[in-house]
Amino acid sequence: MITAYLDDTSVGDEHTTQGRTITESDLVGFAMFSGDWHPIHADAEYAAADERFGGRIAHGALVLSVALGLVTFWPPAMKAFYGIDKLRFVAPTRIGDTIHVATEVLEVTPRGADGGLVTSRFTVRNQRGEDVLVAQLKSFVARKPTP
Repeated sequence: MITAYLDDTSVGDEHTTQGRTITESDLVGFAMFSGDWHPIHADAEYAAADERFGGRIAHGALVLSVALGLVTFWPPAMKAFYGIDKLRFVAPTRIGDTIHVATEVLEVTPRGADGGLVTSRFTVRNQRGEDVLVAQLKSFVARKPTP
């Protein structure tokens, strides 16, 4: 996603990551780490009876965390993760779903002599091409070093 200096980043630049399958271990590990043992994530009987989802689903924050791990942040250019706007979980992610991330640069805003903000559309999709998470990510990106 951030694979170039600010000077080489343009509105419309796109990137698609490789996929990663969400596993049972991911859900359990995330519940242990976060303390979020809501039964829609952790109780198969409870989740099966849920009329909306009909089975266990991944934590939204887990999906976001995995998705952020899939995108490329090139250290010489990527200086800081600035924030997330308009984050929505638009469909459930289930154990066995393989997600990938598609990004598109929406805005490049210089800020000072050393860098600026890059705003990107951030879309997480499952193996069926369905959007499961949509957001706008903001990153502080460095300018090219001067020789």
